[in-house]
Amino acid sequence: MIFTGIICATLSQEPNLVHIVQGTIAAAAIINEFIAVLVAKKGFELAGEMNA
Repeated sequence: MIFTGIICATLSQEPNLVHIVQGTIAAAAIINEFIAVLVAKKGFELAGEMNA
């Protein structure tokens, strides 16, 4: 969240943009975590570490 703070401080002159940026970064983080879980699950399946 350090980068979010830097971006929001930079955009402090435009409060509407700050909310858009915060929402976009939060949504991207959630999507990233979802993809990471799916890829990790597939990796464990390919490694034979999960029961079918």
